[in-house]
Amino acid sequence: MVVKYCSCREIDAMVRLLVREGWIFRWGGKHGRLREPSGRFALTVPGSPGDRRAAENFRHDLRRAAKQAALLTANLRAPASRRAE
Repeated sequence: MVVKYCSCREIDAMVRLLVREGWIFRWGGKHGRLREPSGRFALTVPGSPGDRRAAENFRHDLRRAAKQAALLTANLRAPASRRAE
């Protein structure tokens, strides 16, 4: 059985790819919640988007979460003297 995460094909394909990469998806009423493997960041996935720009908006939210995760990871790896900058 194939799980359908969103009625929009583009968003559904993005979520499928992320779930294969280890992200965790949970339904929560009308929207799903997609959580990063480390559990720090989560994205809301619309069950049935009503906006023609929904896929673009989701893609933008995904990029923003990836940037935040990369910055946080880089900050954790930086020496203590550089963290204060």
